[in-house]
Amino acid sequence: MLTKKEKITKAIKAARTSLQPAADPAIPVFVLGEMRSGTNMLTEAFERTPRTEVFNENDENAFAAFELLPLPVIEGLVTRSRATHVVFKCIADNARTTELLDRFPTGRVIWIYRRYQDVVNSALRKWTQHREYIRVVLEEPVRAGWRSANLSDEQLSLFRRFFTPQLTDASARCLIWYVRNQNYFAQLLDQRGEVLLVNYEMLVSQPQQELQRVFDFLGLPVARRSFAHMNTESVQREPDAVADPEILELCGQLMRRLDAARASSTS
Repeated sequence: MLTKKEKITKAIKAARTSLQPAADPAIPVFVLGEMRSGTNMLTEAFERTPRTEVFNENDENAFAAFELLPLPVIEGLVTRSRATHVVFKCIADNARTTELLDRFPTGRVIWIYRRYQDVVNSALRKWTQHREYIRVVLEEPVRAGWRSANLSDEQLSLFRRFFTPQLTDASARCLIWYVRNQNYFAQLLDQRGEVLLVNYEMLVSQPQQELQRVFDFLGLPVARRSFAHMNTESVQREPDAVADPEILELCGQLMRRLDAARASSTS
């Protein structure tokens, strides 16, 4: 649920937008990726930008328990908006990206990824029971909800393979990072022109250049205030967590594949 301050801020922005000529039709934008990968930071950039309407995952108008409401509801939010771009930070829905793009022909996806070592450290500080995440996916898929949605047989097999008494929370979180970001390739998003792949480290180290790339992709003007909150303080801030070497190798391979896909999209 939105805080009182968030509701006031959103209402003020909506009032200003209502004074502008209606943007018809608004472009839906879906911010996707894995948790602790910079989706909040990127969403804030959109919130700082005029003529956008932003729905974060705590906004009950668009989300329930971090998942998007039924797509007809989302469609209605886009249709009624007077903004040029309606942004949804919906990382819980990253395994259904193709469904979103098929439902919204003018939609755009920004998929942000971050080095797994920093994601794991951040997640370990914020949450507990990462091993339990995998257990619930394997043994109680209904209870797991979005965490088990659209997992392939290969991904489930990977979870089963490593789910042993020796699996630590750090190793479990690495494995989650791997599977969640593997969804980018599993859905063939590297072959879709409506999807832009963004690297967190590049975004915070070259904020003006990288955010310009994102906004150009969306047809949005970028202003200094859009990226003023970005910095490199959270890059390699602490030693990497100790994890299963085989899982770390999988993560390293996927990180290199993501980097290559991102590089090819700018060449």
